[in-house]
Amino acid sequence: MHDEIAWVRQIAQGDEEAFEKLFRCYAPRIFRFALGYLNDGSLAEEVVQETMIAVWKGAKHYKEQSQVSSWILGIARNKALDRARALQREPELLREKLDRRASSRATPEQIAQRETQIERVRRALEKLSPEHREVMLLAFYNDLSYSEIAQILNCPEGTVKSRVYYAKEQLKKILSKDGETV
Repeated sequence: MHDEIAWVRQIAQGDEEAFEKLFRCYAPRIFRFALGYLNDGSLAEEVVQETMIAVWKGAKHYKEQSQVSSWILGIARNKALDRARALQREPELLREKLDRRASSRATPEQIAQRETQIERVRRALEKLSPEHREVMLLAFYNDLSYSEIAQILNCPEGTVKSRVYYAKEQLKKILSKDGETV
């Protein structure tokens, strides 16, 4: 973490080597984070690029009272939400992108079963309130701590814990109604 703060300070001074180090450290994490929001690798990669450009431009404004990870993932969250809103305005583009996803080496039955399960969970997540859906994405798809989520969402850690608890309860109810084991 100390290195990350030093890197951000150096980036604020225009140090490209420090930027490359921070990029290598955070690009995979931002990618997974954005993928949780967008469910599309190429869009997630665009969010990585946009986020890191914003980090380069905004390094001089970084306030050291927050963790570097929270600052960067907060930027990534905003970029991913912007992308998601744009896709909602273009549903055909989203459908095309989802259709073009590369298939894995799994058997057709395994792929179909996994896709069905993913679709059930996605539909269940959509039924949650925006606040509950967001904490579930941050906590479970991006493996963030409650403290990190609280910093990203700018709310108390207790609020995050409460939202996660109620979101889990709602998901259990929704998935059990759909016949999915929890």
